[in-house]
Amino acid sequence: MFSEKDLQELLDYSAENQVVSLYLNTDPTESTTEAASLRLRNLLKTIDLPEDVQAIENFVSLEYDWAAKGLVIFSDHAGNFFKTYQFNLSIPNEVYAGKHPTIRPLVRLLDTFTGWGVVLVDKEGARLFSFDLGELSEIGGIKGEEVKQMKRGGGAAMPGRMGGADVSSKIENIIEKNIKEVINEATEFFDHHHVRRIMIGGTDDNIARFKDELPKSWQSLVVGEFPMSMTASEDEVLEQTTIEALETQRKMNKSLVNQAVTLTAKGSNGVIGLIDTLNAIHEGRVRVLFVDQDFEQKGYRCKGCGYLTTQTLETCPFCGDSFEKIDKAVEMAVRETLQKNADVKVITDMEVLKEAGNIAAILRY
Repeated sequence: MFSEKDLQELLDYSAENQVVSLYLNTDPTESTTEAASLRLRNLLKTIDLPEDVQAIENFVSLEYDWAAKGLVIFSDHAGNFFKTYQFNLSIPNEVYAGKHPTIRPLVRLLDTFTGWGVVLVDKEGARLFSFDLGELSEIGGIKGEEVKQMKRGGGAAMPGRMGGADVSSKIENIIEKNIKEVINEATEFFDHHHVRRIMIGGTDDNIARFKDELPKSWQSLVVGEFPMSMTASEDEVLEQTTIEALETQRKMNKSLVNQAVTLTAKGSNGVIGLIDTLNAIHEGRVRVLFVDQDFEQKGYRCKGCGYLTTQTLETCPFCGDSFEKIDKAVEMAVRETLQKNADVKVITDMEVLKEAGNIAAILRY
C-alpha cells in the first residue's frame, strides 16, 4: 500500500531528462478493461518519450491484473526509475512529463483516505475497522453481555420477583459495562493503528453513548457518524465510509480555507493568491497550503535558493542569482511545501478557493 515513505521517495526524485507520471482509472464498475486500455493509449499519445511509453504499455498489458480501481505509474527510463502503485479508489485519468514526479493527486488521496478508524457500536459490543486508501480491514471486535429486552405488559410485579425499575436498572448496568469494555478495546485499537480520524456507525443513541464514554483526547478525533447495523457486510461498511470520508474532508477543507481567507482579510496569519503564497512558502511560513487540483501556471525558479515566482525578474530578491523558466510553478510549490514539513490540502471544486486565486495558506507566523 502507498505510504508516506513512498511519497517521500517521489519528492526526492529528480530526473536528468523527464519522468512520466500516469494516473489511470481502472474501476471495473465504471468502465470495461477495453475502455480503460483505450484511455491509456490516448493519454500516452501526448507523451514524446518512446521508451517510457513502451515500459508503461508493457506493464499494463503483461503484468497489471486489473483488480484495482486506480493505477499510478512513474517512469524515467533514462534514470532506471519505474514505480507502480495500485489503489482501491477511482482516480482521474491524467498524464504528465517533467523533471519531477507529479504528486498532487497522490497528496489528495493520502490526505483524504488515510488514518481512519471505523467503529460500529451497539449496546452489546463493537466491530473495529481500519480504513486506508480505499482498503477496509476488520481488525477485531468485542461482544459483551447480552442485553435482553424487557417484556411489555400490565400488572404489578409478582412477589419475590424484580420490579420493572429493578430490571431497567440491571439492563442499564449491563449496557454501561459493555460500553466500558468497548471503549477499552477501541482506544487500544486507535493507539496501535495510529488513528487520527474516527468514524462511528450505529444508532444515534449508541453513537452518543460511545462518544460520551470516550476519553476527551479521542473525542476530538470523531469527525464522522452514520447509521449502520452491526450485521452490515464489509462491502456496505466500505461504501459508507468512503462516502463519509469524502464529505468529511470536504467540510473540513472548506472550513480551513475560510479561515485562511478571514486571516488574510484581517492582516493576520493567512495569505491568498499565487504570488503572496509563493513568497510565504519560500520564507518557510506556511503551516497549511490549500491548492486547487487543476490549478497550474508557468513561472520562474531561482537557480540559487529555489525561490519560485510568476513575475519576470532579472535577479532573485533573496540571493541575487538568476532564474530558470519552469512549466509548473504550482506543482513545484506543492513539493517545496511538503519538503518543509507543512501540510498540503488539494482541493476540488471549491468556490471560495477559486475566488481566492485557487491557492491560499494558513501561516505559522
